[in-house]
Amino acid sequence: MTIKVKAAPGVQVPQEDNLHRYIGPDEVVTVARSAYYLRQVSAGDLLIVPDDEATTVAKKGKAAEITVDDGGVNSGKS
Repeated sequence: MTIKVKAAPGVQVPQEDNLHRYIGPDEVVTVARSAYYLRQVSAGDLLIVPDDEATTVAKKGKAAEITVDDGGVNSGKS
């Protein structure tokens, strides 16, 4: 299962699979619903973006949607 997220304003969150790439506040990213990303949401560093808002942002050209495939790692239910 995946979720769409973006970073809180003024925050950059390292991606789970590549700590040298960041999720910023201006981009909507589709990520695995893993413990790592759920902890970032709980801490307030990542914001879950509803599907309708993600589509609107992508259509306006303000953000590109990036898909992160973790290869099934941490795909258990939390």
